[in-house]
Amino acid sequence: MAQNNNRKNPPNLGFLAIQEVAWTLGLAAMVMNAVDRGLDWIWIGLLVCWQASIIWGFVKLRRTKTT
Repeated sequence: MAQNNNRKNPPNLGFLAIQEVAWTLGLAAMVMNAVDRGLDWIWIGLLVCWQASIIWGFVKLRRTKTT
């Protein structure tokens, strides 16, 4: 019988900081691409979803520190 393990590792502050730096580089790449070829909606969609996942990581990190 498989063991049901619902415990997950909480996000790490260092990992979330690296994600923010990478997101900022992605934003810079989007701006450089927009200057040359115009705005691409796929860039905006990817960056918005990525930022939402980073924010959710910070929320989960805060929840684990308060409990």
